[in-house]
Order: sequence, then C-alpha cells, then structure tokens
Amino acid sequence: SMIEHTGASVKGVGEKQDACYNEGTNTTQGENAMPVINLDHAATTRPEPEVIAAMTECMRDCWANPSAAYQGAAQARRTLLRARRTLAGLLHCDPAEIIFTSGGTESNSTALRLAEGRHAVVSAVEHSSVLAAARLWAKDVTLVQPDSRGLIPPEAVEAALRPDTALVSVQWANNETGVRQSVEQIGRMLRARRIPFHVDAVQAVGHVPVDASCCDMLSLSAHKFYGPRGAGALVVRQGTPVKPLLAGGGQEGGRRAGTENVPAIAGMAVAADMALKDMLPRAERERQLLRELQALLQAEIPGVTLLGGDAARLPGIMAVRFPGLPAEIAIAALDSLGIQVSGGAACAASSGEASHVYRAMGLSEADARQVLRISIGRHTTGEDIRTAAGAMAAVWRKHHG
Repeated sequence: SMIEHTGASVKGVGEKQDACYNEGTNTTQGENAMPVINLDHAATTRPEPEVIAAMTECMRDCWANPSAAYQGAAQARRTLLRARRTLAGLLHCDPAEIIFTSGGTESNSTALRLAEGRHAVVSAVEHSSVLAAARLWAKDVTLVQPDSRGLIPPEAVEAALRPDTALVSVQWANNETGVRQSVEQIGRMLRARRIPFHVDAVQAVGHVPVDASCCDMLSLSAHKFYGPRGAGALVVRQGTPVKPLLAGGGQEGGRRAGTENVPAIAGMAVAADMALKDMLPRAERERQLLRELQALLQAEIPGVTLLGGDAARLPGIMAVRFPGLPAEIAIAALDSLGIQVSGGAACAASSGEASHVYRAMGLSEADARQVLRISIGRHTTGEDIRTAAGAMAAVWRKHHG
C-alpha cells in the first residue's frame, strides 16, 4: 500500500552517479555528488533542453538588435513576434497586449505604478514584489486579509474600495500555499466599477489555464515554467494606461525601454509552447503525487496539517506544517539527505522572519516557522515522493527524540 513506503530509508542518497541530467530528480549530478530530489519547483524550474537549444540557436543566429533597420534585425523582430503569438495563445490575449520584461518583479512594479500617488487595494498574501511596489508607488494602501484557508473574499475587496482607488491587485494563486483566488469574480466586479485590476499570475502561468481577459494587467515569468530567468511579460489590456519604469528608447511600443532580450524571450516561447501541450495531464499527475505525499505524511506524523485545507490550489504546490519541527532545521536536515524544500518564498528565505502569508492565514509566529513549502514538477517521480516522505518522517521523529 501507499503507507508502507513511509518507513523507507532515503534510497540512493549518497550513491555515486555519473554526470547527467536526471529526469526523475531534475538535477545535474557531479561525479561525486549525491542525487538530489528537487521539491522546490515554486522557487524556480530548470530550463528544459529544448529551451536551452532555442536560446543557443538564437544567440548564434539571431543576435542583431531588433530595433535596427537591416536584414538581420528583421529576423530578431520575427522571433519576438512569434514569441508574442505563442504567449498570446497561452494567455488568451492579443499579441499586441504583451510587453516583454525581465520577469515578475519588473512586471509587478510596472503594473503597480498605475497607483502612483493614489489609493491601491492589495491582498495581504501577495508576493513581496507586489507588496513592496504598492508601498513604493501608492500614496495609501489597503491590505485585504484572507480567511484561514488563505482565500481573499471578493466581498472584502469590494468593501476596501474607495472613490479614489486607482488599482486593485490580487494574485491568481499563492506562491507559498498554491491556493487559487477568485480573480474572475473579482475582475467582473471591478470592471463594472471601471477600476483597473492587476493579477500576479507568475506562479500559475504554464501550470493551469490562465485567461488574461479577467483583468487589465497580468504578470508572468518564464523561469516558473521551465524557461530562463530574466524573461517575463506584462499583459496590458488595450486601453489600460501604462507608466513605464524605464526611460529611453521606444521599444515595446514605448511601454518598456531597453533592447529586448531576444534569446531569453525565444526560450520563454518554447517553454510556453511545451506547457500548452502537456499542461492538463501534467497537472493531474502532480495532483496525484501530492495527494500521495499528503497521505504518507499524515500516516506517519501526528498533527501534520495542509495549509489551505480544501481550497482550490495549483496542482504542484502545497504548504505543510510539521508540528514542533522548525522549518530551518527540517530544511537543513533534508538538504543533507539530498532533498530540496523551502519554508516559503525563496526571495525571503534569508530574512529570518516567518512568512507573511502564513501569518496572514492566522498562524502564530511559532507555528508559521514550522511550515515547509513542497513543490513538484514535470520530472518528479513517484519514487521521489515516497523517498521524500520517508525522509521527512525520519527527520521529524529524530527531532522529537
């Protein structure tokens, strides 16, 4: 049965492997390195070989500045146009609505600048790049608190609106718990009031169907769906004003200055195309793997709890509280066994503070420090899950004497 695997030792840990790309563990192994099970895909994903090949080809054959007037530049412009069309197919938007950026942080800050000097409504469980941008640009920010499952009630967003509200920002799905928000319902309510709506969909794009028509601006980042770091986009609905962050040339229709990173954008397009092709079966497989992991953990660890409960969530992310086991101890112990997990957002890992997301969901400071974020991906195997479950149970038992 499933439960029989929980007492297993960490199979293969410490064994020598040849240097190769390991499909199951999604990592490169040096000659003397232990195999690594990556359960932190929410932090970043490894670019697929097809993505790397497309970027290499583009750097070799499509290196011209796309703003130039000669023949080679036309090839670069065609690469950008193809990428826009591919992303538009993934996001159900017009290619002209896509602004290429360096990633989620830039996209989010560009969107939040629309509230410059005015009032913004933002959910309290947003990624730090949204919260920081709101504090930077808006004169006044109202934070909407979630319920105990991490859900933002649409009626609470509506209650936070004021006559001077310039922008509302609510994420598609949380990057620490995977919990999905009612962005379609919130979007309809805001459209009726003609209030611009931004959705940070960085964690969701490429993993679940995302329709950008639910909002006025939508952020995404390639490295979250097996593309390269340094490439992302902001989808801006036609007619929505944009306040560019960067001054300079007229790139991206005058909405984002700076020579486009054509190779990275080409890689992002390949990653988007691959995501479109296997999204639904991959999502179902990831859901099944995490259900198995949850069952294994609950059978072995008394009081282990899944944050968000029965709320709808992304297929590959869950946050689990291990009672009495500080996350920093668990992360270090699991890392020594070749298993990578996190305590929350990777960008906040060095802050030493408990996750603002877990705290907003009602956890105490102590309980919030006992949560591990576990996120799987395209190449995670059932054996990875069973091995990780056994290791987590062993670490918890050792800490509890």
